[in-house]
Parts: sequence; structure tokens; C-alpha cells
Amino acid sequence: MILYIGASIYHILCFSLHKLIYHPEEEAVLIICDNIFSKSGMEELKADIDKSEIFSRTLILHYIEGAYSNPYVLKETSPAEEIDRYIAWNEQWIEEWMEQNQLDISEAAEFNTAIDHRHFGLYLLSKKIPYQYFEDGNGLLSRERVQMEFHKKSQYASYAVTKRLHALGNSRYVTKRYANSSAQVPGFYDEKMEDFNVITLFAGLKEEDKKRLLKMFHAKKLELPRTKKGPVLYLTRYVRYLQKPTIQNHHYLSAMILDLFAEDHLVVIKPHPRDFSGRYRDLFPDAVVLDKHFPSELLPFLYDGKFRKIITIGSTAIDALEKNTEEIIKLEEGFENKLDSVFGYVAAVQAVKSLFPELKKEEITAAGCLREVLDPLCRDILGFTVPEAGKQGHYKVVVADEIPDRIPEADLILYLNTAGDFKFADTDPGVFQRLAFLGVSVKTVSRKSLGKASEAVILAEAGDPEIRKAAENFRFRKEFPRTGLVMTAGNETREEKEYGKVMAEILWMSHKTGKENGMLLLPKRRRKVSMGDVEAVRQLCSVLKKEEETDENHRICTNEIEE
Repeated sequence: MILYIGASIYHILCFSLHKLIYHPEEEAVLIICDNIFSKSGMEELKADIDKSEIFSRTLILHYIEGAYSNPYVLKETSPAEEIDRYIAWNEQWIEEWMEQNQLDISEAAEFNTAIDHRHFGLYLLSKKIPYQYFEDGNGLLSRERVQMEFHKKSQYASYAVTKRLHALGNSRYVTKRYANSSAQVPGFYDEKMEDFNVITLFAGLKEEDKKRLLKMFHAKKLELPRTKKGPVLYLTRYVRYLQKPTIQNHHYLSAMILDLFAEDHLVVIKPHPRDFSGRYRDLFPDAVVLDKHFPSELLPFLYDGKFRKIITIGSTAIDALEKNTEEIIKLEEGFENKLDSVFGYVAAVQAVKSLFPELKKEEITAAGCLREVLDPLCRDILGFTVPEAGKQGHYKVVVADEIPDRIPEADLILYLNTAGDFKFADTDPGVFQRLAFLGVSVKTVSRKSLGKASEAVILAEAGDPEIRKAAENFRFRKEFPRTGLVMTAGNETREEKEYGKVMAEILWMSHKTGKENGMLLLPKRRRKVSMGDVEAVRQLCSVLKKEEETDENHRICTNEIEE
């Protein structure tokens, strides 16, 4: 008997391929967790697997019951003895479950699992039973830190036992590690790794076996209408895996991704298996929403064309689909954490295009920017991605966000300053005399808007007064129809721009003082200002400069009444 233990439809695909290729004539038992779909969905999945007759027996392990029945609740302060008691209880629970289901693992000639940090997989590990490990998703074998951070945040017990017993395939009891070698971090090497690319393996199956698998997963041929720009595939992420795991954030995140990177494209959405497909049909009625029950890795065998882009914020399937698209947009945690900062990025790239319409790739660079946002925007707007800074001494444009040790010299430097620390002035306080002010305003268009109103500022440094004037005169407007937002840039009056530049210098001084003395109350940027207001903040700025020159401690506390 061959034993397989998994917890996702991707695992089931891997095990099905492994069984058909390596053990076509042997009996095999598949154990799957009950958290892949709902209760009724799990019953349907089991029935579909049984009908395929790939495995001689399919058992559903009630993981949620086992996980929450464990009396030992692990946390960061739990000692090793407490973790060992947690593991011992899991052993007892699994043995009782095997007895109830009449499963005798002494009959197994080979053990395969994709989860050795929970339930049955953890049982193999803690009992020191040799097993073959399948990576949890494409490319994850070389990205252990990503998995560890996720477990630490969402389920600490898994993190604790992984650290204690060297799970995630790191135990000495692992005899082989199956992983998609092409999806790993460049340069990754593991002497126990064996390449397991499900797309390549599926393509090599007999036709009848291909049909069996496609039928088991309810995977049907995909026909899409021809469009000028080509279709964009969006692979969603389960809401629980997000940094902010709420339905509202999930909706906003998905809508923003499509507004940013799929404008005027036919959108195809492949929901995560634990998502609700109907939600996407309600949110995006113009999109093609696929069935959630099949692994995304089967898409090359369902769609004969090529996607213009494939976008995701967490699906590992994207690493296996590189050959099926012209462009991969792989968004990570940084995108979600800086979601409201994307408007500044959009405005900055549009400003570059407007101010330097003939700009060449080698004439621009970036410093401290969120690349997963900047790169796809530049591909769409400028026609190329912005290269890393080279050895050349001077550029036409630099786009800067989190300030590194050194910013290359340029005719124009666009400071996004999303952290609000104004660090670009730390080494050159005189920079404020060379700045143009570019406000970015976001407003909702209706009560149904998924996002909220916000404001940001881009500060553009230019030594040439003509470039500085052109930056201040830049205007831009963009609608985000799926999020229900509209963004404008550069619409401030002359007084508002002057007021903003002076306030930027004041806030920089305030930030420095707050950082050193622990005292900081930042004022909001004021709107609808007069020249009298400008003169008032100029006088305040002058006073603060004098205080700084005499090295006096001061505290900034500005309370404004918005008009």
C-alpha cells in the first residue's frame, strides 16, 4: 500500500500524478483534510476522487476537530515540554482516528505527505517514520521563511512544532523532496530534491488518464472571445491568508488590482478553492469567473491561448504558469501593506511620461521603491521596467520612496515619501528650495465605493527652474471604476502648493525632533489656503530653523481648523 496525505487540491493533483506515474498498479490510500471545501463540498470531492479510481481508498481527516480538541494551546511563551505534550496528544488522536477508520499503516510500503507540521503528517514526523515530502505549493521548498511567517501569524502551533521537529520537509526522516525546480529561488539547491513539475508530468500522461483527472476536478475547456489587448488572469488568495483578513479588505484588494493592472482587458478570475465564486460574479459582472474546484496548474490544458498577464497576491500556481502568459505580476505582502500608497506611484509614473515623453530606459532609475507595484505600472505606462541604478553618475529621472544611503543625481527626483519621514532632506536641508509640490487626491464616487478618500504628496526636486515649473504644472486624472474611486494629481492652487512645500520642511524638522525627543504631533496638510496662510507658515518655519540652529529642544503642535 502507498499512503498519501494532503490538504489542498494542488496536493491531490500531485498525488494523483505520482500514483499514476510511479505506482500505476499498486493500491494507494489518499488522506485529505476537511478544510479544503465546505462539508458538502468535501463529500462531493471524495465522491469525484473515488469515481476516478486512481486511489483504492479515500479518507477524510476531520482536521478542524483534531486541531481544536488538542488541550494544549501553544503560544510564544510555551516551553519545549508543552510543545512535546501537544505533539503527544496529536499522536494519540491520530492513532484513535486510524483505529476508527480501520487503517493499518504497517501495511504501507511508502509514505508521502505535503504537510508534516500538522495532524497525520506531524504523526509521521514525531514517530520518526521515513516519508517523501511534497512542497506545499510551487516554489515553496526554497521559500521556507514565507511559510514560517504565515504559520507564526495565523496558527502558532504549526510554527512551534515546525521549529521543534524541523518540519516543512527539513527532517532527517525525509527521504526525498518533490518540488518544481523551475519555480524555486534562483540558485537554490537541495540534494534530496527531485523535480516535480505538475504541468510537465500531466502533459506526459496517457490521454485516458488526462481525461480522468480533468473529470475528477470538473475542469472544462475554456473558450474566450478575441480582444484587442488580450485576457488577464487573476488568481485570487483566500481571505484568511491576507495581512488584514476581512471580506471588505479582500474586495478592495481585488478591485484595486484589476483597476491598476487589468484596465480595458477581458478579466478571467480563478478563485482560490476556499473562496466563494459567486462573490466575484457580483463584484465584477464583466469578468469571466472560473470554477474554483480545479487546480490552476491545469489551465494550460483548458485554454489554448496565451494570457496577456497573470496576476496574483499569493497563489503559488503563478510560478508554474510562466510559459502561458506574456507578463507575470506577482504581488506580495508589501503591496497589501502599502495599498493606499499606489496612487502616488501611479501619479509619479504618469508624471514621468508627461514630462519626459521621449525618455529612454537607461535614463531613469528607482531608489527604495515597491518594485512589485512600480515595475508593472512602468511596463504599461512607459513601455519598460525601470532598471536598478548603474554606475552612471547622472539620470534624467529618479523615482524614490524609502530613502537608501545614496540617491543618484538626476534632473528630476520624485520623492513619494510614503513613510512620511522626509528622509530625503536629512543629508541636504537645502533641498526644500528646489522642490515642486504635487498633491494626489483620491475621492469616492458613491456610497458603494470599496475604498476611501485619501491624500498624498509627491515632492519633486529639480535644479532647473523650467523642469520644476513643468512638474508643478502637471495635471492628471484617473478613474478606478471597480473600486469606485477617482484620483487627481496636481490640481492645487498656487497658494496651496506654496503652503504644502513650506509645511513639508516644517514636518521634516518636526520628524527629526520627534525622533530625537519622542515628541511629535503632525499637522494635516491644509487646503483652500490664502497667501496670508502661506506667510504665516513661512514665519513659523523661519522660527523653527533659528531654534534648530541654536540647538534648542522644541515641540511642534499645530492644530488646524479645516475650512
